[in-house]
Amino acid sequence: MKSKVIVVSGVTAGGKTTLINAIKKQLNNCSIVSFDDYSIDALPSAPDIFTPVKETVNQYDISDLLDDLKEKLDKFEYILVDFPFAKRHKNLNPYIDLSIYINTPLDIALARGILRDYSDGENISAVFDWLNIYLDKARPVFVDFQDYVMNSADLVIDGSLELDKKLEIAESKINGI
Repeated sequence: MKSKVIVVSGVTAGGKTTLINAIKKQLNNCSIVSFDDYSIDALPSAPDIFTPVKETVNQYDISDLLDDLKEKLDKFEYILVDFPFAKRHKNLNPYIDLSIYINTPLDIALARGILRDYSDGENISAVFDWLNIYLDKARPVFVDFQDYVMNSADLVIDGSLELDKKLEIAESKINGI
């Protein structure tokens, strides 16, 4: 059996993990490999987060993620990969059968990220620090990221849609591979 590798990409807090988990529930013989399970962006070799992704994407060491993906190949019919850069990372690209980009408006992703990362409500100053960093440095990087990664996707899904609609769109494309 040849595994079908489906990558879901998008900005942080864009809904990648939520969509992947919903897709997994619909597929038999499926496994997930998630970028969040590795400390890729914390490795000493990781580039500065505020550098445009097209200059840095292939500097991320994803060897552990690739090892786990290779271990699952041909053992599962579908392998879902939660990975922000999708086809733009040259080492992952050869394995990808379908690349889905969730195009989530940046204001929605920002709000989701704050709710996810600061839900304890204990450190409001950290929220304000992040908002200042976002406005000063991060937003232009996210805009650049969206354009660069989204342009390589096989399917772009509007991230502001309800989950069931995103799932329906993704399933129709998955059924065609």
